[in-house]
Amino acid sequence: MAVTLPDNPSTSNAQVGKDFLVYINTGTAAEPTWTLVGGQRSGTLNREADSIDVSYKASDGWKASKAGLRGWSLELGTLVMLSDTGIEALATAFESGKEVNLKFEQPNSSYYTGWGSITSFSLSTPHDGAAEISGTVEGNGALSFTA
Repeated sequence: MAVTLPDNPSTSNAQVGKDFLVYINTGTAAEPTWTLVGGQRSGTLNREADSIDVSYKASDGWKASKAGLRGWSLELGTLVMLSDTGIEALATAFESGKEVNLKFEQPNSSYYTGWGSITSFSLSTPHDGAAEISGTVEGNGALSFTA
């Protein structure tokens, strides 16, 4: 017999970070194979634009700015997983200088995808803690969103 439990009506709609996941494409551009990057502890998707100063003398001494060129980056922190295909793919891309195709998935299954270059890939092995990998992917071109 299946049991149905009610949802708490006073629960916040806030999302928890553990439900956001990063994947790397280990297939082709035409037919992606999204491989989970294992051991994820953190993922930060940054979107920014250059600031262009459009102030002028008659603006009563107030600065004015407009958004210029836009860009994105993804900062990722994972535990070291020695037999993880996603981490192996990131390491291979860094070592060869090859761009990666990433997917940043949200809890509702919507996601961002984009191509970028791995500009940092660090290994930390403290004597009193977990071995961790941290890295940054800087976007090349637009970041796409799929609802």
